[in-house]
Amino acid sequence: MGIRFEFDPRALGEIMRSAPVRKALKEEADRIAPVARAIARAEGLDDFADSIEVVEETRPRGRPTAAVVADREDAADHEHGTSSTPRRRILGRAAHTRIDGIT
Repeated sequence: MGIRFEFDPRALGEIMRSAPVRKALKEEADRIAPVARAIARAEGLDDFADSIEVVEETRPRGRPTAAVVADREDAADHEHGTSSTPRRRILGRAAHTRIDGIT
């Protein structure tokens, strides 16, 4: 006979704020960041690559995040494209490389 487990959704906030969850988020972002830098450098965007970093924060309702960001004014232009800047999706491709590689 198996053990019956009922999840109490009231515990979710505490779980999300726990040290193991924060650590896992940071570790995943730390794995994505060098992939993003390599993609940027391969496309000749060394300054863009140098601006890529991992940023940890807590959302207003307490959810922790660890994000890979490019800290420069034209980062969104390179990611999504404009009439004068081609869409490159450097951060998006780096994230999908990690997600697609998870089995």
